[in-house]
Amino acid sequence: MDHVVHSFISKHQLIQPGQRVLAAVSGGPDSTALLHMLTQLREKVPFHLTAVSVDHGLRGEEAREDLAFVQTLADQWDVEFHGTSVDTGSYKESSGKGTQEAARDLRYRFFEEQMYARQADVLVMGHHGDDQAETLMMQMVRSARPEAVQGIPLRRPFACGEIVRPLLCVSKEQLLHYLNDRSLPSRHDPSNDRTDYTRNAFRHRVMPFLKEQNPRLHEHVQAFSERAAEERSYINEQAQKVLEYVHFSEDVEKFVQFSKQTFKTFPLALQRTAFHLILNYLYVKQNEDISYLHEEMFMNLLRDEKPNRSLDFPGGLKVVRAYDEITFTFADENEDSSFRLILHPGASVSLPDGSSVEAEWSWCPEEPDAFTYVCEDYHVNLPLIVRSRQPGDRMEVRGMKGSKKVKDIFIDQKIPARTRGTLPVVTDQTGEILWLGGLKKGGRQRGRSSTGPWLRLHYKNKADA
Repeated sequence: MDHVVHSFISKHQLIQPGQRVLAAVSGGPDSTALLHMLTQLREKVPFHLTAVSVDHGLRGEEAREDLAFVQTLADQWDVEFHGTSVDTGSYKESSGKGTQEAARDLRYRFFEEQMYARQADVLVMGHHGDDQAETLMMQMVRSARPEAVQGIPLRRPFACGEIVRPLLCVSKEQLLHYLNDRSLPSRHDPSNDRTDYTRNAFRHRVMPFLKEQNPRLHEHVQAFSERAAEERSYINEQAQKVLEYVHFSEDVEKFVQFSKQTFKTFPLALQRTAFHLILNYLYVKQNEDISYLHEEMFMNLLRDEKPNRSLDFPGGLKVVRAYDEITFTFADENEDSSFRLILHPGASVSLPDGSSVEAEWSWCPEEPDAFTYVCEDYHVNLPLIVRSRQPGDRMEVRGMKGSKKVKDIFIDQKIPARTRGTLPVVTDQTGEILWLGGLKKGGRQRGRSSTGPWLRLHYKNKADA
């Protein structure tokens, strides 16, 4: 069987000549067989081998004996050894994590330290084909998303190198035969017999039936896992084309924006993948609370014809649809962002969103764009007020009869609800709205015989800054 494993290592180039290799060894049958196979491979492919082992402090003297057992094996097989004991109980209490998760955190923390300390290239772990089958079955039960059903990765980046798993090509039974044929001892962890852990329940209740149906299940599942990983890698690569049309903020407070119509021009598979890549960016580490249902909620948001909608995702993330614009943000829309600032001619004011409004006297009455407003000084009571919108705001818009609600202007102009509170409303001391910055101009029409000087305002929004 060692030939099968060695061929698998060679096929996937898991270990290269001259590398520094760490082997995670607990003393159980799987890792003991792994360490022995690596010592045999070392005779054909020269590399530096170190065994690393962790006593999690959960089984008292028995666990300390496991650590001593691994050290004895390493000494017998001329393998460098480094082991440690950790206090899982204390870490579990301080972190609030479960026993298995806390133990895993401490174990991988030690492995990472050893990788850096030895500048190792590879950490070899003893997960086998039956572990792979169990993992896939568990993932399929928990999730309907294809990207969540890929099994244990054959290799993945870790510390200064990578983790590789060369035993995924063989079954537990084959490993036990390997040990028995060579009269190799191993340790037994009684916690593996308990069925109150989900994985053990699958191992003892589900897998025996599946193995009866197909004794080579582990081979089929590993082939499926490799193919799924390859296809997922390709889809992720294609989804980068979608992300080219997505704006990722560079601010401290992360947010993402894109056009709904543009996003929908891509195939559904790429839309879904891009959605999860966006979440990976926002959450840094994929939030375990994100499920197939959240994906469906997002897809329904894309299909919905309502101009304004929002979704609440785990961790305080909001997905906001405002006409064609979709925003992923952690910002609280209910936060008070109101402002009221005094603006004198010759000065400027800075708005909470980083925009600014400045005022100056000018002999030029021209208004080249929507971001410039000009009026005659005798038509306004100075100083001006620059404020956020208020309920009931109305203004007389140039070229229109009567007044119009500011709220209706926002709706007509399709201004996203989340940005309406940031746009400046400019009034004079009487409260008359002169200008809705960048949108509509009010105030009295300039007389043809006017010669100035003029009060000239300029709105420099954040996007132009």
